[in-house]
Amino acid sequence: MTITQETQMSTNGKTPVEEFIPAVITDNARVVLDKRYLQKNESGEIVETPEGMFRRVARALSATESRYEKTAVEITELEEKFFQMMASLEYLPNSPTLMNAGTGAGTLSACFVLPLEDSMEGIMGAARDAAMVQKFGGGTGFALTELRPKSAGIRTTHGKACGPIAVLRHLSSVSTLVTQGGKRDGANMAVMDIHHPDILEFIDCKEVEGEIHNFNISVGASDEFMQAVRDGTTYPLRTLADPSDLDSGMIEVERLDARKVFSKIVYGAWRNGEPGMIFLDEVNRNSPVLHLGRITATNPCGEQPLLPNESCNLGSIDVAKFVVTDEAGLTDIDWDRLGATTRLATRMLDNVIDANQYAVPAIKEMTYKTRKLGLGVMGFADLLVCLGIPYDTDEAVDLGRRMMQFIRTKADEKSLELAEERGPFPAWRESEAAKRGERPYRNACRLTVAPTGTISMIAGASSGVEPIFSLAFR
Repeated sequence: MTITQETQMSTNGKTPVEEFIPAVITDNARVVLDKRYLQKNESGEIVETPEGMFRRVARALSATESRYEKTAVEITELEEKFFQMMASLEYLPNSPTLMNAGTGAGTLSACFVLPLEDSMEGIMGAARDAAMVQKFGGGTGFALTELRPKSAGIRTTHGKACGPIAVLRHLSSVSTLVTQGGKRDGANMAVMDIHHPDILEFIDCKEVEGEIHNFNISVGASDEFMQAVRDGTTYPLRTLADPSDLDSGMIEVERLDARKVFSKIVYGAWRNGEPGMIFLDEVNRNSPVLHLGRITATNPCGEQPLLPNESCNLGSIDVAKFVVTDEAGLTDIDWDRLGATTRLATRMLDNVIDANQYAVPAIKEMTYKTRKLGLGVMGFADLLVCLGIPYDTDEAVDLGRRMMQFIRTKADEKSLELAEERGPFPAWRESEAAKRGERPYRNACRLTVAPTGTISMIAGASSGVEPIFSLAFR
């Protein structure tokens, strides 16, 4: 527990005073905080403590409540709740929020998908937007699918297209130049539809380890392709009849053996972890904003499918910190406290959208339209250790299912309440759910389980829902 009840009394001599004690910051966490998170002066000297960072973030995010007619007292009380939730290390927002909130500059969101149009203006515009996003710590995803195949004709110059892999290398070079907020290498994701004529080159584009090092790549698989894999048949590659005319219609240009292509993907994943796969038809079947367009890409680590120009801010609850032991020595999860933290974190993430500084106007417009959140967890492996449950057991799976259902329910409840208080996300009004008369949410999405790299180090927790990587590290 991080809030202890002291024996000292209040001024009236009757009411016990609860004193908040921040969690201990480990040596490893302090190294990460010093290098990347804590504010520095012009000489590069650290001028902020970890508690000061949490206070800065809490104050910046609670301040947005003023637009919803909250009083100064209510805002101050909320600031303290936000502060204690973070300083206890029970919940941490994504890195850009910790780095930039309250500084007056920089994005607070970690996840972005940018449009990549098949023109010189579109390609260079995407590179510029990616640089602006990564300047302050955000990561970007792109769909290469709309780019015409290599050697396809270009009407305006009578030349030949360089192809999507060359564009990918260009975007990678821009990311290397910028780095994320000057503090870490840029992180990106490139997705290509399995039906693109250059799909085989895409699958192999990271065969040499270290090339295009700041991009993850994923193949966008379709139901049609996976059925062909099951049936052992061929499947089609398609492109626009006229690449310069988006209304010209798709034509089939070749057929490939589906099982051979699938085996190539599997071999690449075994060889060096590239490429991944994303099942785009399934993603879009579950999209709450399908009426706005089809999702074709994700953020850099793949956990957040987004429409072009959408962003999403993440935050993670360290579930291991909610383990309690009763007088008989039996351990369990403090479900009431976990529920309260989930609801408070949902409110905090919604406030991030309002407090954000958006590098590109189109991103602000789309983010406000859907208001997607990415509340997740970390410390799951630590939780299992505390409860004496082996990671690779049905009991662990059952607990994970129960826990995430609980967190989902509490986050959904809070988003429904926020919709009543602040209004639903604007794109709700044209959604299928609205047409069915369902109760509106404030946020189109609420949950995302992210890998939690450095924030899990700060929390002293195992990352995401992964097993413990190492019992000791520096």
